[in-house]
Amino acid sequence: EGMRAAMNSDPLPGGRMSAYMAASGGWSRYNSGSHVDVSGASIIAGLAWKPELSRGRITFGPFFEAGWGSYNTDNSFSNAADVEGDGTTEYYGGGLLGRYDASCGGYVEASFRIGGVRNDYDSDDLRDPLTGRKADYDKTRTYYGAHAGLGYVWSISEQAALDMYAKYFWTHQEGFSTDVGEDPYTFDDADSHRLRGGARFSYAVNEQVVPYIGAAYEHEFDGKIKASTHGGYKVDRPDLDGGTGMGELGLTVKPDQYSGLSMDLGVQGYVGVREGVTGSLRLKYEF
Repeated sequence: EGMRAAMNSDPLPGGRMSAYMAASGGWSRYNSGSHVDVSGASIIAGLAWKPELSRGRITFGPFFEAGWGSYNTDNSFSNAADVEGDGTTEYYGGGLLGRYDASCGGYVEASFRIGGVRNDYDSDDLRDPLTGRKADYDKTRTYYGAHAGLGYVWSISEQAALDMYAKYFWTHQEGFSTDVGEDPYTFDDADSHRLRGGARFSYAVNEQVVPYIGAAYEHEFDGKIKASTHGGYKVDRPDLDGGTGMGELGLTVKPDQYSGLSMDLGVQGYVGVREGVTGSLRLKYEF
């Protein structure tokens, strides 16, 4: 979302700096054998520089990101009662992003980010039989992330364009140790490796209004959370490996082509390992 916010308007001659912000929120269900329902919102804000080049254009700069959410876990068993849990999570971080657009229509992009993520969890269904203490923990750990992508924008006409892309995403969260109830648990480091391919078609009704529609497929190659307790006893691990289909509809609006302000309203839907819907708002001001 931040990359799109940084790229959603053309640079002025001579290059310029822009300030942008993107916000999104919604609900998703992650199927991991059982499932986790997540509701939340996130923002990303940053500065982008667009120096003048003789051929093509480049965009790069720093950004800040943050997110807040709540979740519910539901685990079903054939020989025991269901176990539900609730929690809240939040993250704060920052990073750098960059993109080069060649005059032929091809482009490459990349980003790196680092920050801290907090997870506060509890479950009334998991209690120690002797003390009655329920399972809960509140931990903060470091996360890292990076992405790289390439694509091609086919200018079908002066108004219509088709953006075809492939992108790779990596996210790493450090593990931690804690007591859950009266039992000691160690959660290993967790990694996510995702590959996404898709296309987005846009049509400029005029200089101020540009609607778009897109579709993509994303495959998670890892997404496993490993844990152990009592001297190495392995806990059954959730697994997010698999595919998700994605669709989007949106509208980019420039209320005044001379003001430097532009905004993008969009809605995204997901089906597969991830199910749900999100809405997004992107703002950019150039000066």
